Amino acid sequence: MMENLLEYGVYLALLVALAIPLSSYMNRVMAGERTVLSRVFVPVENVIYRCIRIDKSEDMGWKRYLVSALAFSAISLVGLFAILMLQGMLPLNPEGLPGLTWDLAFNTAASFVTNTNWQAYSGESALSYFSQAFGLTVQNFVTPAVGMAIMFALFRGLVSEGHVGLGNFFVDATRATLFVLIPLALVVTMIDVWQGSPQNINDYETVQLLEPVGVDADGNIVEADDPSAVETIDQATVPMGPQASQVAIKQLGTNGGGYNGVNSASALENPTPLTNLVQCLSLLLIPVACVFSFGRFVMDRRQGRAIFAAMFILLIGALVAIACFEQMGTPQLAADGQVYMGLDGQSGGNMEGKETCFGVTDSSLWAAFTTAASNGSVNAMHDSFTPLGGMVPIVLMALGEVVFGGVGCGLYGMLGFVILTVFIAGLMVGRTPEYLGKKIGPKEMRMAVILCITTPLLILIGAGIMSLDPATVGSLGNPGAHGFSEVLYAATSCGGNNGSAFAGFNANTPLINVVLGLEMLANRFIPIVAVCVLAGSLATRPKVAANAGTLSTSNALFVFLLVLMVLLIGALTMFPALALGPIAEQLMMVL
Repeated sequence: MMENLLEYGVYLALLVALAIPLSSYMNRVMAGERTVLSRVFVPVENVIYRCIRIDKSEDMGWKRYLVSALAFSAISLVGLFAILMLQGMLPLNPEGLPGLTWDLAFNTAASFVTNTNWQAYSGESALSYFSQAFGLTVQNFVTPAVGMAIMFALFRGLVSEGHVGLGNFFVDATRATLFVLIPLALVVTMIDVWQGSPQNINDYETVQLLEPVGVDADGNIVEADDPSAVETIDQATVPMGPQASQVAIKQLGTNGGGYNGVNSASALENPTPLTNLVQCLSLLLIPVACVFSFGRFVMDRRQGRAIFAAMFILLIGALVAIACFEQMGTPQLAADGQVYMGLDGQSGGNMEGKETCFGVTDSSLWAAFTTAASNGSVNAMHDSFTPLGGMVPIVLMALGEVVFGGVGCGLYGMLGFVILTVFIAGLMVGRTPEYLGKKIGPKEMRMAVILCITTPLLILIGAGIMSLDPATVGSLGNPGAHGFSEVLYAATSCGGNNGSAFAGFNANTPLINVVLGLEMLANRFIPIVAVCVLAGSLATRPKVAANAGTLSTSNALFVFLLVLMVLLIGALTMFPALALGPIAEQLMMVL
């Protein structure tokens, strides 16, 4: 047990130690200051501006900034949809894979343009190298850049004193991509290639199995010499392609879409303990850095540390819960004590759906990080977690991706909760709510409420619509409470712009593809609209001097209130749905 706790401590300490200097670098980049990479990327940056005819000195108001972000995303959506539909006629398709159906192409395009990366298909058997590299990987870079740009626009609105400009969207997105995402992705890619992850455009390879297997008449895998075997398989196809580069940015950009169907549980995507460490840290690296960037940007690091403390408390709580539930397993796994579930000489606990090289410890850590980060990549099958162990990732996503969350979007979502907490605390003490010297009025409150309730509202609507469709029953891998958990997880994952899944759920039906696609689009762009309106409103408000009655937003009491507010709105809103799914399943196991 102490070894597990030590490993968790090392991961968390490394995460914070790397995020703090990255936050300083990000602020310099977004301010246009000179950095160690300026000599390399500034000329490239200027060429991009000339090609798209952008005046980098233009300072956009909130309306122009918002329209630019929405227009860029709309073009990305249409372009990616076209690539996926026309895949069969495009180059770099050695397997001759056909284009996707319209509903799956729409779902996938919406997924990657919204930084969700939900996948209702298996990547290595459905998408060509062109679609993977020029379609999905491009979006893996630009969608987190959009989130970072919107976040810094809000920062500027908070510190502005009457100036309506929020910066230039195209400059912000370009700098985030060139100076932050690409260099980090190159480092992670080199590590992955060094450790054995493929990075090529070769044809898929056929290899001999060390131990042949048989297949019975029902399609089940059996021993090769089993009498029920109707076919013996002694060869396997190994997918090739530009895997390492896509894996790197899928982790760093809080994207999560797997090149292979089993995602980061694949030995091709995540071959060694070192890659598991690097990729797991990559899940939260930029989101954590964004929090410290906020403190630096508003010139009050205590504000950044307070928000970090609230997020960190929620993350630790989730990690401890998942680890405990998975380590204890279930009475059925223990077989009334006949099966040893301890840690002596083995991982112990619930090993169903987990790679033996990672065990319960690394699988629990990854599950907490990936659902906190709005990432969605997995190194274990969440569908095989214990009922309560699988419930915690659902709660993390349902909170509105605010436990660090996605690149940019996690922090601006949490700032909505901060403003709401300031308002409620102000009412409790009879003070006009203020945050960072800005008065919080009705307009700001409306936008903050939209940021707080959009995610749980869309999740419940999506889950309700899918539950009403008779075809959904045929898509379930399990009946009863766990089957509902599969539907709820899918709606929560897409509503929270996460992208992970309970793998037993076949989501590739026309209605589910359309419903989840619309849910992903709504949960990405409704908050973006609210943030831009909020930033524009705050930018025009003058700053007022702090006085004895000003509520502190950097002390322990405020951190407690912020955590409480997140849990009240996120967790309690979802409680009835959770009671029908994972909670009911847990009770059925123990009663």
